[in-house]
Parts: sequence; structure tokens; C-alpha cells
Amino acid sequence: MSKRRTPLAPTEVATGGILAGLSIALGLAGTVIPVLSIFFTIGSTIPIAMITAHMRPRASLGTALITILMSLAVGGIQSAQTVAQAVAVGLVVGYLARKEAHRAFVYGAALLLGIAGGALTWLLLLVLSESRNLVLESLRTTTNGYIALIGKIPALAPQTDAVQAIINTWIEHWYYWIPPLGGLGICVLTLVAHWLTMKVLRRITITAPWDPLVDTANRECTDAPTTPDPFPISLRDVTFTYPGSDTPALRGITLDISDGFTVIAGPNGSGKSTLSLVLAGAQPTSGHVIRPGDVGLGDEAGTAVVAQRSELQFLGDTVAEDIAWGMNDDERASLDLPELLHTVGLEGLEDASPRRLSGGQLQRLSLAGALARKPRVLISDESTAMIDSRGRRELLEVLHALPALGTSVIHITHDATEASSADRLIRLRDGHIDASDAPDLLEDTYSQFTPVIERSIAAPQPYQGGSIDHLWVKNVGHAYDVGSPWENTVLSDVSFIVSPGQALLITGENGSGKSTLARILTGLMRPTWGECTLGGDPVSLRVGDVGLARQFARLQLQRPTVAKDILAAAKVGAAVGSSDSTRRHRGASSTLVDSDQLVAEALAEVGLPGDLASRNVDDLSGGQMRRVALAGVLASHPKVLVLDEPFAGLDVESRRLLSDVLRKRRADGLGLIVISHDTDELIDLVDNHLHLAQGVIR
Repeated sequence: MSKRRTPLAPTEVATGGILAGLSIALGLAGTVIPVLSIFFTIGSTIPIAMITAHMRPRASLGTALITILMSLAVGGIQSAQTVAQAVAVGLVVGYLARKEAHRAFVYGAALLLGIAGGALTWLLLLVLSESRNLVLESLRTTTNGYIALIGKIPALAPQTDAVQAIINTWIEHWYYWIPPLGGLGICVLTLVAHWLTMKVLRRITITAPWDPLVDTANRECTDAPTTPDPFPISLRDVTFTYPGSDTPALRGITLDISDGFTVIAGPNGSGKSTLSLVLAGAQPTSGHVIRPGDVGLGDEAGTAVVAQRSELQFLGDTVAEDIAWGMNDDERASLDLPELLHTVGLEGLEDASPRRLSGGQLQRLSLAGALARKPRVLISDESTAMIDSRGRRELLEVLHALPALGTSVIHITHDATEASSADRLIRLRDGHIDASDAPDLLEDTYSQFTPVIERSIAAPQPYQGGSIDHLWVKNVGHAYDVGSPWENTVLSDVSFIVSPGQALLITGENGSGKSTLARILTGLMRPTWGECTLGGDPVSLRVGDVGLARQFARLQLQRPTVAKDILAAAKVGAAVGSSDSTRRHRGASSTLVDSDQLVAEALAEVGLPGDLASRNVDDLSGGQMRRVALAGVLASHPKVLVLDEPFAGLDVESRRLLSDVLRKRRADGLGLIVISHDTDELIDLVDNHLHLAQGVIR
């Protein structure tokens, strides 16, 4: 097998483009503002050094070339020369950082680069006579201007002629001092840039996150192209362990999957999404995966994946562009877009921006993009989790119809209803197969896995103590793109009040304006008209007092590990450069709270083990992410908590635990606003129920 070098990954292209643009902007600023040129030049080296330090040589060299060419096109020769100097220094500095070079090597490299830079300066000025004359004349004009200003001072006027004669002599003998001075500048620039680069690299990383499916695509690029043939699939004693983890996410998985509608079910954290990665082509830690041919991930007649977090999957500026992303002209011509949009329930939204779609609509868009490639097998990782009841039924009907059209479906879920309709049910627990057969043959054991949530007999009592901070929404309305032809009103005259200890349920179908209302309630977005106040103050001035548990939990997790994210959400040790590990709880006693204890208590409150604190947030399942995000919000002790689709993506046990947590917090005075498309399991948790339809409370 002859191995070929793989092309630049999308992450490399995107990162290189962004940092190249930053380097160009700083270089141009140095040309426009000569007084600050040295500072902008130093800044221009850092992005190139970061690319060189952490990415392949091909990526760094490509970025360097694009940076120089773009600076030449935008700013001309002078800007290109400045940027080229910064690029050369950045490449050297990045290489030194990549090799973790000793200080002596850094000084030696700076000296050699300075000598080379000085020699190159001398050679260019010697050969390019017109450029040399231009540079020297510019220097002479600048110094004459300064001398003229000095000459206006009576005490210094007699010396100006002598000074001007000396400067003219220096300019005439430029070859004695300009090359050495230029070399010294490059040497100093290299040392300062290396120092700054190391400071930056200690704080951030630009390496591409580990992605087992990207690794799969790269492996297939090493061979000659073949026709995808991913199905049927057999797994033999497969184990999968995430990098940096000691505990396998899958253990001893042996199974065969053939045509039809197959459901993989299990509680949050059981390994469902990990198994879907292996089925999509991820290389297991041990064991064997047997297929007739290549996975063909993303290829026509290959494997398609509709992932759990659809908000991370769209690429196009419009629905139509996103669906056709990556297709060639022939594939676009053969695509029946209206029929496809009708199939997934997005008809009439060809020109809509994905950024304006609700969570359920984004799920449908992801499914449409997958079906556009006519895959042999479709892996649906909880694709129905964020959709209302009617939309869920419609999507399941689409998925059930696909096997008859030649696309086998592997559907990941924790919903007993969805599992019962499968041709075959594979149940996971703690990373291994608990049972595998037709759903009707597993009815008894499956009911043990999906216990029924018992309804609470007594509703939480209203909060009786403490200060009264009412959340008052008065005639709130909101429109996007106001004043443009694309103005879109999503909320109109919404009004209600939530007092401490009270709970309100707001329901509505996907696209009714629920998520926009959630952002207004938390102060993250100001309404176009109307008022939203907490205790008489605009919520935009009290950001943090109204907490938000987002529908898409991954967008809320901002730190690399569970513990750091909870502490950051609770505003403990989150400040850059802060070494304090304790803080006073807002509204609590004056005793100091230990960070480790805070994290442990926060995790325990949402039913997660304490050893999860050290886990990387990207290694969590979707349900675990939602609970970690909620733990962080609760640890910040908000006055009111807004939950956007709180039960989406959670198994039955997690839903029951969340309900208990919210009831307890209500008794302690927390106001609740639950935004959802379903009323099941939520009516007994709240005092009042409002329905939002087309932006209006009904």
C-alpha cells in the first residue's frame, strides 16, 4: 500500500486563513502608522509562529505564501516587504517553539537570522538602484523635516546646518550602517516574537481537536479511490477508549447489523454515541470492524451521519446552500431540492438562514443534507431529540421509509416509543451490549431500562422568604433585520410576571419564538420593543441573575474540563491570571467555599459522579453535557432560571432527577421559566402554562 500525503484538513485551512488575515492586518497597520511600525510588525509575526508551532509544515508554508501574496495585492510592495519580514521571523520562531528549543539555540537562531537579514538588505539595496534611491530620498526628506522643526528653536538653529551635513554623509554611506541596523532589528524582533509566542502558546492551543471520523477520512485518502460499500457491518470484540481516558466507553462489543431499521438504545453515558462513531468508521482501540468495502463517510452511496448536536453541522448561508455543500455541478443538477425539503418538513425555507432556524428545524436540515447524498446507511444520533411531538412523529416516518428506498437506518435513542418501532433493538448499558433482538422480544427487559416517571402528588409550595425580585415581561416584541426587506418579527406583545418560587411553562412548536424569548429573558438580547425587568432593573443590566440552561448544551460549556466549566459558570477562579480558588457565594453566608467541594456538590446535585470533574467536556454524552451545564448554572445561584427544552436528550432517569432538583430549588426561592415544545412531564412542575404561537401568547 503506497501512502499519500493527505490534503489540508478543513481545520487547517480555516485556521490558516484566519491567522493569515490577522497577520496581514497588523502588517498593513504598521505600514500606515510608521511610528508604531515595530509593534505592529512584532504582532504580525505571532499568528505565523502559532501556525508553524502546531500545524503541519504544509499548512504553515501555505499560510506564509498566502499572507505575502495577499499583503502585496492589498497594500503594495512596501506592505509586502514588511509582512514578508514578519512571515520569515514567524516561521523561524514557530519552528523553535515546535522543537522547544533551548535558550542558546534561540539566541543563535536570532543572530543568524539577523545576519541573513542584514546581508539581504545590503544586496537588495545594492542591486535595486531605483528602490535604493527612493528609500534614501525618503529618509533624507524625513530627516530634513525634523531638522527644519528643530531650526525654529533659536538656541538650536546654528547647529542645524552641521547636523544636516552629517546626516547627508550618513545617507551617502548607507552601506555602512543600514544593513547592520536592519540585521539588529531582525535579531531583536526574533527574540521578542519568540518570547511573546511562548507566552501565547502557554495560554491557548490551536491544534485541531481529536476527531475519530476525520482520522477515518484521512485513512481512506491513503488508498486509491474505491466505491463505498459500508453495509452490512460486523463488529467483533470491539473496545473503544477515548484519548486521555482510562475507562473504555465500549467494551467487548460483538454484533452484526444488516438492512432495515435498527435502534441502539440505552441511558445517557451508556456508549450509544460512541458506538455510532465506530459504525461510521472510527477506528476502535481493539477488536475488528468488518465491512464489504469503504465506509464512504459523506460520499454518495456511502455512510451519512446526522449527529446529536445539529447546531454544529450547518455550513451554508442558506438552507439550499447548506444542503448542497460539497456537491459538484452534476450532483447539484440531479438534486430535487423541493421534494427533499418537503420530505423533512422544511418546504418553503430554501432561502432561509440556518442561523434563524430553531433547534428542531436544524435537526431537519441536518437530515436533509444527509439524504441529499443518497447514502447506503444513515446513522441517526438522537436526531429527534430536539423536535416537538408532531415533528418527531413525522421524522420517524421518514426514517422508517428509508430502508424501502435502499438506505438502511441505525437510529440512536433513549426513547422507548422510538425503540419499540424498530426492526431490531440493540440495548447498551455501561459500554456493553445488554440485549439485542426484536423489540417485542425485549419488552420486559426494556421496561426495566425505561422506568415511568411518577407524577408528583404535591406541587412545590410558593417561596415565602427573602427579597422579592419579580421578573416582569411587559409588552415585549422582537424582530430580526429591522428596517430591511428581510425584517422578520418573531415576538409580539408578550407579557407575564414570575415571582420567586413560581414556575411558568411556555410551550410552542419549533420556530414559534421560544428560543428568542429565552435570550431576552436572560438579558443576552434586548427586545426590539417592550420591557423585561428583574426587581425593577432591565435584565440586560443584571446579566447572570437570570440563568439560562441552553437547548444546545455544548454551546454553554466554555472550558476544557467539567470542573473548570462549573467553576467558570459559578464565577470561581474564572478570571484570567487569577490564582484564587475560593469565593463567596452570592446570597449565601460569608464562609469561603472550596472549589473542589463546590464542583463535587454541583455534580452530585444533578446526579453525576464526582470523578467526572476531570473529564474533557467533549468526551461527555449529550445527556451528560446538559447536566454539567445545568450544574454550572445552579452553582451561580441565579434569581430566576430559564430552561430551554430541559428534557431534550435526557433519558427517563435523568428527567426524573432534574425534576426533583428543580422542585427543591423552587422551594428555596428560585423562579423557573421552562420553555418547551411538549407539556408531558412538565405540567406538574409548574404553576402556570402559556402557549406561544407565531410570536404571540395565546
